[in-house]
Amino acid sequence: MNTKKNIIFGMLLLSFQGAFSQFKTTIPLNKNVTAGKLKNGLTYYILHNEEPKDRASFYFVQNVGAILEDDNQNGLAHFLEHMAFNGTEHFKGKGIIKMLEKNGVKFGKDINAYTAQDETVYNISGVPVANQKLIDSTLWVLHDWSGSLSLTNEEIDAERGVIREEWRTRRTSGFRLKMQTDPVLYKGSKYSKRDVIGDLNIINNFKYPELRNYYKKWYRPDLQAVIIVGDIDVKAMEQKVKEIFSGIPLAKKAAARTYEAIPKHDELYFGTAADKEASSTAITLKYVFDEPLVNDTIVSRKNVMNSFYTSILNNRFKELILKNQGSALNLKTYFESISRLNNSFNIVAVAKKGKTIEGFEEAYTEAERLKRFGAVQSELDLTKKLFISSYDDYISNKDKVENDDLADNLTNYFLKAKPFLSPEESYKLVVGIIKSLTLEELNAYAKTIQKPTNQVVLVTGSEDDKANFPTKEAVVNVMKKVESMSLEPYTKKENNGPLIEKQLKPAAIKKTFEVAGIKEAKGYILENDAKIIVLPTTYSQDQIVFSAFSKGGKSLVKTEDLTSAEIATTLARSSGLGNFDNIGLKEKLTGKVAQSAPFISDETQGFQGSSNKADFETMLQLMYLSFEAPRFDPNIFNILKEQYKNRLETIKKDNGSTFKDSIDLANSNHNPRTFLFDDKFLETIDLKKAENIYRDRIKNAADFTFIFVGNIPESGLELIQKYVGNLKSNPVQKENFIDHHIEPKKGKTVVHFKRPMEVPKTTVYLNLTGKTEYSKENAMTIYIIGELLSKRFLQTIREEEGGSYGVSVGGTLEQIPAPAFSLALTFDCNPEKQEKLMQIVWKELNDLKTVPVNANDLEDIKKALLKNREESLKTNSFWNSTLYNNSLNQIPFLQDEEYKNLISKINQKTIQQFSKHVLDSSSSVEVIMSPEKTLGK
Repeated sequence: MNTKKNIIFGMLLLSFQGAFSQFKTTIPLNKNVTAGKLKNGLTYYILHNEEPKDRASFYFVQNVGAILEDDNQNGLAHFLEHMAFNGTEHFKGKGIIKMLEKNGVKFGKDINAYTAQDETVYNISGVPVANQKLIDSTLWVLHDWSGSLSLTNEEIDAERGVIREEWRTRRTSGFRLKMQTDPVLYKGSKYSKRDVIGDLNIINNFKYPELRNYYKKWYRPDLQAVIIVGDIDVKAMEQKVKEIFSGIPLAKKAAARTYEAIPKHDELYFGTAADKEASSTAITLKYVFDEPLVNDTIVSRKNVMNSFYTSILNNRFKELILKNQGSALNLKTYFESISRLNNSFNIVAVAKKGKTIEGFEEAYTEAERLKRFGAVQSELDLTKKLFISSYDDYISNKDKVENDDLADNLTNYFLKAKPFLSPEESYKLVVGIIKSLTLEELNAYAKTIQKPTNQVVLVTGSEDDKANFPTKEAVVNVMKKVESMSLEPYTKKENNGPLIEKQLKPAAIKKTFEVAGIKEAKGYILENDAKIIVLPTTYSQDQIVFSAFSKGGKSLVKTEDLTSAEIATTLARSSGLGNFDNIGLKEKLTGKVAQSAPFISDETQGFQGSSNKADFETMLQLMYLSFEAPRFDPNIFNILKEQYKNRLETIKKDNGSTFKDSIDLANSNHNPRTFLFDDKFLETIDLKKAENIYRDRIKNAADFTFIFVGNIPESGLELIQKYVGNLKSNPVQKENFIDHHIEPKKGKTVVHFKRPMEVPKTTVYLNLTGKTEYSKENAMTIYIIGELLSKRFLQTIREEEGGSYGVSVGGTLEQIPAPAFSLALTFDCNPEKQEKLMQIVWKELNDLKTVPVNANDLEDIKKALLKNREESLKTNSFWNSTLYNNSLNQIPFLQDEEYKNLISKINQKTIQQFSKHVLDSSSSVEVIMSPEKTLGK
């Protein structure tokens, strides 16, 4: 989750979800956007943006979704979205995907779409703008989506199978719970009957004209927008849009685009939902309200106060949980759009087993306390500091907002009249509101959020807990009890001490070194033998990415202590640092854009972090304290243990967890070091052992490499010397990881088992693995093999057979703990088709050895690799991970020409040779989970 982005866009836009045709905004559109409406009603928005450079994103937005379906059309809006990729006037068959992938624009990654109740949105992202023919072709794709889909009988029938398998894949526990609660939340509204994917009986049997009629009725220019954001000539692009889209005719008798309202109600609506595979029991109180008709600065001010209100209440919830003296395991509050015309304020409680009503009472009590007495000044001040800091950081990096983020926001401007301001205008408006907000105004507003009407309470959980679900009467009684009880106002203690009390002086640099292949990077070894790599960049105007590693990790932990190792860094990260507990540290860091988190993986330990320029020192201080003064709070340990216990009580019925455990055990040949989240885990985790493991792994700076990439301040090196240079170290004690040979048994491992399921579904996993020499060419080849198989399975298993919504394939070559390749795939399917689909899988695999791969497919993949490389080179995260991996594995960085040469060397022959090596030398693990026939539906 991008917290900074959520804060920025959330405050301004949170409450405004209305339909554009009904709702208006008095806040002017960003003047840098070229916008217009053609005579046929089609709207367009075009914006120049250079993140990433030389790329553009094209969005086609349709203000129509599943809510406009008649009952006998349930699912056709989503079906139509699929058909947009199955042939149009100018791109026959799979012509759209073929044309784009020939230019490195990849289906699934760069080419995608979604259907919701009220809209359908298509996107083609990362399009290279230097190729004018490609730009023109992309515009013609959008043109054809508007009104020129082929919708042939053959393609419609082929897609029925794909939709069936998507339906099967989407029927998760969370989805099934939602289907039970929607009739309560949306009572009396069409939203209660539209799950987007639709009714399988309709999907399987609708007549061809029904889909075409729906298309003609609703896909029309007056309900559509073309959005183009990227490194483009805006005027030239506008002219192209006018030329290409003006000829689309508008229907003479256009159906009215109506908007569905959720009926108001005075009584509290109450509903429960249970599912065998539900992971926890939760109770949610929703307050449903209408959106304001006019979105002006008054609404913007209310949105800021909504954000402040939930931020303050969530902080109080967190304090309550960390005391671990009540029944709740997790409490949260948030605003959420629930329809085009309605929003909701939500209070959610997840409690200890059998304590749901008590957990709800704790949540409702804190909400009532805030409503009754309001926030205190220190809470308001901290929240102001947090939000203004986020906006400061946003404005510093305003030129690094990506095309797709801007296109998403323009989509919401078109569909819902959400304001779209320039960064400067947004900053001026929202920060101005924040600075002028008083405690009296916020507290007065807080009293208006929870109203006695339009309330909905939903209880969801495991079928095993259903007997303990609270009743409507019990919930109402708790609410009345809390509202009438005597409460004490909230009080707050503050820790105003420094993060680090000790006075530190910069350590000297012992020597410098060069970084192979990256001349701009500088290497330093400090007095304590800590190894430093610094790469200054200007890719982001105010961003620094940090990582650190040393070898060893959990491989050096005794087998019997591995469960405690699993929780060591979670415990440390949750306990605070130095003189600050969890809450105190969070408050101390309010307004800071800095983070540093320790990790302990199988073969390494280290840190991942980031900051802006101003808070670089804070990031270093956090890293320093993680070394020198970590905390291990017994209360936090008990909370974690309670949460794990709660999860364990339902996990045995979780098919996904069982499937994952089966894979892990098979891939390790049941090695005792295989981690399983089970009863033994809960019995053996130990606070002291976790602390000792952490201190043993995060202890010796002389064994670490610290990597800093980004817009590093002038004082950056001196600050690194000050904090990294004063870490404890032992230069003579260097560690390495131990290879425990955790791998499948030689030959073929087959694990087939059955599980009770609500919806029958077979899940398949296949992994071919073995030893091989590591080289960049081998690593690239196995990756390309995975991509080639993905293309083949898209054609054979998804399109031709309609056998699966998608097959996920990945080819990797790892160096640690020993060079080994893995070619793994997984998919869901109809149990009746599993045997046939596995025959196709093995045929495609074996064909790699004997049949040259499709030359066009190979070329498409190579173009996508070069395109992705070009884009990645302009990001700090790429360079940090590159320096990290190259330092860990001692591999020089490949320059552009070297990389291109590497790609060019891989051809049909080398693919065939390496595929033969993989298939002939590998061990295989096949895990298949199928439904118990008696319990399937």
